[in-house]
Amino acid sequence: MSDHLIKRNGYYYYFRRVPKHMAEYDSRSHIKISLKTKDRDTARKRALVQNETIEKFWRELISSPQQSPRQDHLYKKAVHTARVHGFAYRDISELTETAGLGELVDRMLALQSAQSAEKETRTVRRALAGTAEQPQVKLGQAWDIFRPKSADRLIGKTEHQVRKWENPRKRALENFIEAVGDKSLMEITRKDILAFQDWWLKRVTKDGLSPVGANKNFRHVKDILEKVYIALDLEPDPDVDTLFAKIKLKAPENSRNSYEADYVQKVFISGDALNGLNDEARALIYIMADTGARIVEVTGLAPEDIRLDTPIPYIHIRSNTLGGLKTAQSERQIPLVGAALYGAKMFPEGLSRYANADSVSTLINKYLRNNDLHQMKGQSLYSLRHTFKDRLRDVQAPEEVIDNLMGHKSRGPKYGRGHILETKLEWLNKIAFQPPRQ
Repeated sequence: MSDHLIKRNGYYYYFRRVPKHMAEYDSRSHIKISLKTKDRDTARKRALVQNETIEKFWRELISSPQQSPRQDHLYKKAVHTARVHGFAYRDISELTETAGLGELVDRMLALQSAQSAEKETRTVRRALAGTAEQPQVKLGQAWDIFRPKSADRLIGKTEHQVRKWENPRKRALENFIEAVGDKSLMEITRKDILAFQDWWLKRVTKDGLSPVGANKNFRHVKDILEKVYIALDLEPDPDVDTLFAKIKLKAPENSRNSYEADYVQKVFISGDALNGLNDEARALIYIMADTGARIVEVTGLAPEDIRLDTPIPYIHIRSNTLGGLKTAQSERQIPLVGAALYGAKMFPEGLSRYANADSVSTLINKYLRNNDLHQMKGQSLYSLRHTFKDRLRDVQAPEEVIDNLMGHKSRGPKYGRGHILETKLEWLNKIAFQPPRQ
């Protein structure tokens, strides 16, 4: 099978003759498109993509309905046709303002060579001259497109978890509209993204808002735009990655400071500082301290996920009727040792009092704050998770083991079936807290 490559002056080109059966649809004798590389392997990969684009274009020509297409279909086809002819689609106003003479000549020559049927000539003219009318889908309509297309991300989540997922993304989109206006999706430029960054910079420096929140807004808006462009089969120029390149505010390091291990042992576990909390809240702290599990993961344990009847007692963090997981990597089994084993035995059926993780988090954080139980500013209940990670690093546990226990995606290559309970138990025994005195 031909790879459709030719080489001219050191550079590779995609080159293919138009098949005879396509002559009535595509009048070009051949197609020649620069792949902009001197490397053959790179050229082959790009040629494969280009070839699929060409063949998809031909299939659409054959099956194209004869009725007048809608505006959004015309625009999509113009973008696609421009790409088939070796050009990025650019609106006529942009071409007249920014295109160089060489590009304009190339486009006109390509247009001249398209001597096909009247309808196809109009399609090529729209594509190369940039006269296709852009579909006017505005930012204010983006959520109604994005949300249904994201349904797969919310499988297994409770109504509360769905709201927690939706709300920050809705707010991010609303903030973006406030910053740049309710623009058409295809009118969004790099200047708009920079304006959004400046809008947030002002709120952070003058209003005292968190740069962490700003960066989450940037990620959410990027995600929404990317998903909507794909759903509508639109190709922004520049692409979404380029629009958001290096868009980030500097956030302070260690925004969630960990506790010292000795402090946790003496104050939270062995001492009586937590006596003012109810038993389930204390059990949550004990379990978090020696498992590093997220708050919602502990409150989301079903009775069958707390295994105290096995040679190695453990908890199984997974999706269940109480809720879903934050990420695919979050599913894991964690051996129970020390304070965590003690806490699990307190409530072997799970923490039924706190189906909503937010409520227990608010309760405990308020208690810690009111009783001056933080070592330093910026600490919270969640800091126990960071303490857990620090303790594993202190005993030089492998990063892959740490990632597995934390429910993080491993940064290295993934091998086999992951770490078994015995391996994880070995490292957890090295850091286990002494359980509370009975």
